[in-house]
Amino acid sequence: MANSWLRLWHDMPNDPKWRTIAKISGQPIALVQAIYLQLLVSASQNPVTDETGVTLHVVTVTNEDIASALDVTVSNVDSVTDAMQGRVLDGNTISGWDKRQAPSVNHRNPGKPAKSGAQRVREYRERKKLEAKSNENVTTSNVTETSRNVVTPQIRKEEIREDLKELKDPPLNPPKGKSSGNKFDPLSVELPEWLSPELWAEWVAYRKQLGKPIKTQQGVSGSINKLAAYREQGHSPEYVVGLTMSNEWRGLLVPDGVASKPRRDVNVISQPDKKVPDGFRG
Repeated sequence: MANSWLRLWHDMPNDPKWRTIAKISGQPIALVQAIYLQLLVSASQNPVTDETGVTLHVVTVTNEDIASALDVTVSNVDSVTDAMQGRVLDGNTISGWDKRQAPSVNHRNPGKPAKSGAQRVREYRERKKLEAKSNENVTTSNVTETSRNVVTPQIRKEEIREDLKELKDPPLNPPKGKSSGNKFDPLSVELPEWLSPELWAEWVAYRKQLGKPIKTQQGVSGSINKLAAYREQGHSPEYVVGLTMSNEWRGLLVPDGVASKPRRDVNVISQPDKKVPDGFRG
C-alpha cells in the first residue's frame, strides 16, 4: 500500500476542533494535527472486516510509535489522543471516515450495503451501555479504576449531589398566575479571569442539552467554585469541562487518581533548545 492515497478535507488545516483539542490537552495545534495525520494514515493502512462483512479502518499505531516519529514524549501524545476521543476519534476508529474517505465495502455480502459511520457509532454506544449495566452489580470494593463507560461510586455521588441541587433550585417555568421576575441568564454573569466566556458558554449549552440547565446564581457559583478547586489541584478548566462532556457526566468531575494536568501559560515563550544533538557536532 506504499502508493495508496487518502483524503483530507479542504477545511482540515483550520478546523476549529484542533484548537479545542489543543486547549484540552495543553499541547500545540501543530502537534495535534501531526498526531491526527499519523492516526489517519494508520487507519487507512489497516482495513479490518468483521464477521458481518463490514470493513472498518482501525488505528493500530501506538502512542509510543507516534511519540518516536514526532520526537515528543509519550505523555504529550496521550494527552492529545485522550482529548480527541468523542471529537475525531471513536475508540480506535476515525470519526467521519465514511463521509470523507472512499465508501466502506461489505466484502462478505456484496449485495448488502456497508454500515455507515453513524450507524456503527450508535451500535458501539449501545454495546457500551449494555456493558455498563452488567457492571453495575460490581461492588464498590471491586471497583479499582475509573472507566469511561462504567458509573463508579464517586461519579454516582456527584450525580446524586447534582439531583439534590436541582430539587432546591426554583423551576424555570413557574405555575400560571405567579411571576418569576426576570429570567436568569447564566451567560450574563461575571466570570473570573481564568475562565474564558467561550468555555463557559460551552458548559452552559452542555447542561441545557442534558436537560439540567443552570437556572440560578447558586448553580453558577457551584460550577465556578468547582472549576476553581480543580484548578488549584492542577487541572485546567478546559481539561475538566472536556473530560466531563466526553464522558457525558452531569456534573464537573475529575475522578480520584487522575494525574493533574500542568497549566500552560500561553503568554510565556519557551526558550530555544541550544543543545547540539549527538552526530551534528563539527
